[in-house]
Amino acid sequence: MPAQSVSHQGSTGTWTAAADSNVPLPTSKGSLADCLHEIAFDRAASSDALVLETARVTLEWLLERPDRWSWSAAARELEEGFAEWNAEQGWRGPAAVWFDTVRGAWHQGRASHPDEAREYLAEEFGLWLCTREADVAPAFDSGALESNASASCSDASERPWNGAPLASGRRLASRTALGAHAVATLETRELVLLNAYSNTVAVALEAAWRAGKQPQVLVCEGLPTLEGRRMAHRLSRSGLAVGICYDAALIDALDRADRVWLGTEAIGAEGFLGRVGTRSLLDEAVRREVPVQLLATSDKLMPAGELALPNWPERDTWLLWDDAPENVRLETQCFEITPLDLVEHIITECGCESPARLSVRALRAERPAACGEGERDVSIAPYHRPTPIPSATDADRASESADRASESNDRAGAHPRRVDSERKV
Repeated sequence: MPAQSVSHQGSTGTWTAAADSNVPLPTSKGSLADCLHEIAFDRAASSDALVLETARVTLEWLLERPDRWSWSAAARELEEGFAEWNAEQGWRGPAAVWFDTVRGAWHQGRASHPDEAREYLAEEFGLWLCTREADVAPAFDSGALESNASASCSDASERPWNGAPLASGRRLASRTALGAHAVATLETRELVLLNAYSNTVAVALEAAWRAGKQPQVLVCEGLPTLEGRRMAHRLSRSGLAVGICYDAALIDALDRADRVWLGTEAIGAEGFLGRVGTRSLLDEAVRREVPVQLLATSDKLMPAGELALPNWPERDTWLLWDDAPENVRLETQCFEITPLDLVEHIITECGCESPARLSVRALRAERPAACGEGERDVSIAPYHRPTPIPSATDADRASESADRASESNDRAGAHPRRVDSERKV
């Protein structure tokens, strides 16, 4: 019996999901919201892997739409389908970029291809699935792409992307390329402090180990979800020398550290998101002249520079105290905004970039309107964004910026190295 396949011919080539490959045929049942429900509440997956899984599931759902699926129907079903997902994951940079691309593709496709809603959107979603490398969970097995699509998928995976729907270029930045740049900043056997789990930071440390740099790592436990244990487990399996300490003890370890490496879920115009305590750690690192580097791919830049805190810490109060007395107030938000100027420089897939340059890049992107906005015949379900972070006043920002600039001038020049080959983590 011949194998079934689902294929799509687009302007950038043809891709085919074959039944005898590792790529599942479209089997989604029910609404898009039902298909995405489990992904919406996934807090363990890295943002890049989560976005690729979202693209795969959305594409499977999309290919079940009728051949004459209208743009009005697409607007309604996409906005309703992504409402829960966006409320839970939209605070993460890559997730925000993905959802903005969905909306942008709707507006552009409706104008340029009025009778091809399903085909147009499928082509854009397929381009997201071309992002395949060792540090991102693959969505399509390479055998599932026909030979006449391999060139276009390779092109989509290597070229920089300008952000426009259906434009060539990789949608998710290369964590492997970032890791290579990060490794170049390390000396042999340096002690690196970490305060949370980060797939990007883990990729860089694993690359450093393979390069013979033998980095030593000290990570704090990472309450409330014990992310530090997860990071220690992963790195130890890769062969690295890893130590773990209580969250409150990490600051004391700055005296013997060579640098602090941080990951983040999102970068905005004025700061980045980190675990509660990140700012205190960096304030002390700056005071003790310990270099601080933020490892973040460019897809962590929030469109328009808008940062938002996640909803789940305030909802899952049991993580702090499961059966607290009624008169005890639980302050459970475990993320905070940290000023970018506390970071010496930011390592991206392009190399080392200054915080000021990243801030400008974050502000350049404009967010598209919701799908169907302006159409009288489309009823859009209410959409609730994650809690926005209050902005500092202009006076506060100016004062803080001046203070940071003064401190930076005082510590201008190379940071002293404290390398001790006999040091143990």
